[in-house]
Amino acid sequence: MCEDTGESVFRLIQTENKTHVDFADITMSGSATVAQRCHIGLQQLEAIAATTHSFLGPNKRPKFIQDEDAGDAVLVSSCSRLLEHIELDGSVGQLLHEMVQAQQKVFHSGTGTLVFLAGVWSRVALECLNRGITVLDIKTAMRNGLDVCLEVCKQSAVSVKEVSCQKLKELKPTSALKSENQDSETQSLDVRLSQNLRLKLKHSRHFNLQTENTQTTPNDVSGIAQAVSHGCDSSMRLVLQACKLQSKITEDARNRPLDIQKLVTCLIPGMSEEKSCVLHGFVTLLSVEQASVVRHLQGQALKIALVNGDLSEKYRHMGFNRPANVVHITDRANMSSVSLEERWIEDALRKLHEFSIDVVLASGTAGAKLKDRTLGANVLVIEGVKRSVLNDFSTRTGAIMVSYVTQIDENCVGQGVTVSPWRDCSRKKDLVAVSIVSASTSLVTAVISSSLSAKLQSLEDQFWSCAHRLHQALTDGKLLHGAGATELLCIQQLHQSRQTEMENPQESVVLELMAEAWMDYVSTLMLNSGSVVSKSEAWTAIAHQMRLYKAGEAISRDADGVGVYDNVTVKTEAWRRALDLVFLVLQSDTEIITGVSEGEHVYSELMYL
Repeated sequence: MCEDTGESVFRLIQTENKTHVDFADITMSGSATVAQRCHIGLQQLEAIAATTHSFLGPNKRPKFIQDEDAGDAVLVSSCSRLLEHIELDGSVGQLLHEMVQAQQKVFHSGTGTLVFLAGVWSRVALECLNRGITVLDIKTAMRNGLDVCLEVCKQSAVSVKEVSCQKLKELKPTSALKSENQDSETQSLDVRLSQNLRLKLKHSRHFNLQTENTQTTPNDVSGIAQAVSHGCDSSMRLVLQACKLQSKITEDARNRPLDIQKLVTCLIPGMSEEKSCVLHGFVTLLSVEQASVVRHLQGQALKIALVNGDLSEKYRHMGFNRPANVVHITDRANMSSVSLEERWIEDALRKLHEFSIDVVLASGTAGAKLKDRTLGANVLVIEGVKRSVLNDFSTRTGAIMVSYVTQIDENCVGQGVTVSPWRDCSRKKDLVAVSIVSASTSLVTAVISSSLSAKLQSLEDQFWSCAHRLHQALTDGKLLHGAGATELLCIQQLHQSRQTEMENPQESVVLELMAEAWMDYVSTLMLNSGSVVSKSEAWTAIAHQMRLYKAGEAISRDADGVGVYDNVTVKTEAWRRALDLVFLVLQSDTEIITGVSEGEHVYSELMYL
């Protein structure tokens, strides 16, 4: 095993410069200049993934994406944002983007790992093809290799309670989180959360089954938050403040300690990052004209209407089908010359006035003419509201969501809403931050500010990543050692597996290449974290760790990696998605090259979406 690792280090040093040359010609359109060989899809996937290596690890290096046509530029610091802003013309890029979007939508993290592994595992598949290994053997061996790694995760996972106790013993929190650990409110939250962990006993097959709302809740949320902060201490501090505020508002101990669905963000440019905070209720930015309506309504108990759609005459709900070949005629001339839009606006205003509605929250957009008319009637219309916010206001106020504002009746109107201006942000832009609160609402808004407008999107992404990592840790009830420690165990286990007798001798070659891919991952992680100055130094350090592990010593981590943990579900799901993507591209390339004839047994080996 040690000789194989040393050979891998030598091979990396020899090919390191060549690798940089191969991936240097990456254009902003997302395409890459690659050799015109057979499996072009795998080469494209490897090349696109190479552009995202700087996003792996805690010390991400942002990139500016410039639009040459419009002259605009955007700052990105994650794989999902990079793929979102570049033009991906090829099918491989589109598949990668869709896979990353699926990961981001569910977990809000793990996209860097997904893209990196998709690239290095594409290289593994290409190398196997060059060595004459069949596609079926490649897929079987790589799937077995992934199963080995998933078993490593299962065996090495630690409970969140153990991590929490470890953090309490250390008593050395970072400066950004120190106040959270010492805060009395956090201590009361921890006591309440520790009381949530109860077991329910039903029939024999349900013994030791935990309730849905008490999924292995830790004794110390702040300790878990520090473990999964991944260097984003200021963002995790906001998450902890939101967690405390939710717990303070919600006295029902059965509720989860952090409800993602009751979190909202509000981005305010112009203020320093130190001004970021969390507030009770729904906070949003409105124009100065709308803020004048807020001041008029301030201090009153208001009525509210909720619209799940656009506030316009042409809007139709999803699934609506217009009747075909229908012509509207009339037996009299239309002398009023009033358009359909104007008649619709009059009907909408009549509804709002009839039921004395003061606030309208809509998930879609509102027409300019309607907004102008509602301003004159002192009715506050807020567009672009998240569905989760509408659901909370519906629960707390008794309002019933409708698809069209003209559907509103007395049963759809909610009560008990108050509005107030929070902060004037009109020094640079004509914007005012406004707070909308209903009685006993558990909505919490994280106000994220920065003097650099281009940085706001990255800060918001960091906040959501931290919130979802903490939420996922509490949901899973266990964590994995981070900073590459779990991946080092995977390398060791893959080497041990390839030394056992196998039915197919080619599987040993594939497992060796997968171990080298993991070494590339860990070395890039070490390089980006600053613990080494080059990849060759990182590979040498990894080889040394493998020799020590074989001699019976445990995998050690540097000082920066101690106390860093990853989510089990997020990590393993990113691994699965990456391998599925590689298999899909490999299969597509193979079909293009060899073709598939009807009746051939090869159909049984295909992967379908």
